[in-house]
Amino acid sequence: MGTPEVAEVERWFLGRGLPHFIEDYSARRDVFTRALPLLTLILLVELVGALNFEWAWWVNVFVAAASFAGLLAVWAVTNRVRGRPAFARPESVGGPELAVFVLVPAVLPLVAGGQALTAANTFAGNCLLLGLIYLGTSYGVVPMTRWAWGRLNEQLGALVRLMVRALPLLLLFVVFLFLTPELWEVAASLNAPFLALAIGLFVVLGVVFIIVRTPDEVGQLGHFDDADECAQLVEATPAAALGPLEPDGAAAPPLTRRQWGNIGLVMLFSQGLQILFVSVMIGVFLVAFGLIVVTPETATVWVGRDVHLIVDRRLWGREVGLSAELLQVAAFLSAIAGFSFALSLLTDKAYRDEFLKDVVREVRQALAVRVLYLSARAAIGG
Repeated sequence: MGTPEVAEVERWFLGRGLPHFIEDYSARRDVFTRALPLLTLILLVELVGALNFEWAWWVNVFVAAASFAGLLAVWAVTNRVRGRPAFARPESVGGPELAVFVLVPAVLPLVAGGQALTAANTFAGNCLLLGLIYLGTSYGVVPMTRWAWGRLNEQLGALVRLMVRALPLLLLFVVFLFLTPELWEVAASLNAPFLALAIGLFVVLGVVFIIVRTPDEVGQLGHFDDADECAQLVEATPAAALGPLEPDGAAAPPLTRRQWGNIGLVMLFSQGLQILFVSVMIGVFLVAFGLIVVTPETATVWVGRDVHLIVDRRLWGREVGLSAELLQVAAFLSAIAGFSFALSLLTDKAYRDEFLKDVVREVRQALAVRVLYLSARAAIGG
């Protein structure tokens, strides 16, 4: 229920990864129903995967036909119970449809060949998949990422300039560590899973620190002095067409738990992409620096064994080698540098003013749009 202007604001929320700012947002109507084509494709693939190609071809055809017929029967019965045509596309995906998605592919291996382990794995996998689809669709991860990436592209030149101004000490620290034999020995001793775990540890700690700081920051950003301030913030958004607020209308109901999570994810994605960009740039610099100053012979001494050369060339009478160990050291140090940069963003006001002013402005704008949106819905009784 609402006017075209209200609907346009709701699309604006969706495009910025803030679906939970939409009133009456429903998992049944707005999440799993939108994911129905994907769920159907996955279900069909799992049904094919449940066939046993050691059987005669006609047995597999019979099992596939029976499975498909059973799905159609469940679909038709569910629609008829809801008073709709038997094979109409569901208007909403709820408990019965999700139960079919989880249970049918899990039951088939039991019926077909008594494969209990396969059935259990399929059941657990489908439950996990539903959870990921819910989180990804409900919190608008795809449009949120697209929006945040677009903002990053717009800010690319500014980020490079800011890195040149704000990160000399971090680069100096990283280069000093890079030329430490002990670091090469440690980083090169990590196989792929342990290197991923080491990098992931820094990522998790950075995410936790950002999440802990988010409630206080959002609480400050969501406070507006008056209606004029809200009007100025929403000038370039669809909310500008909703009309002026009452003089005392700048206050909005507190954010719900899901709205807190939604705005927190937006801030996490925006800051995370900036931190990732800085980490990648430092990693590229370290690889280039290592190619210039660290020969394969030096790397071999530091690592304590022969290095695995990916590219080996001679340039101006000197051996230049790109080794797997160089990439490992660069990745390990990039994670440390990214974590250090994240801490600086959280604790240093100068860094926050330099790097996060656009993120803060966008979040504050979204909260102002929510004020006008709720006011407009209240005015029309929506």
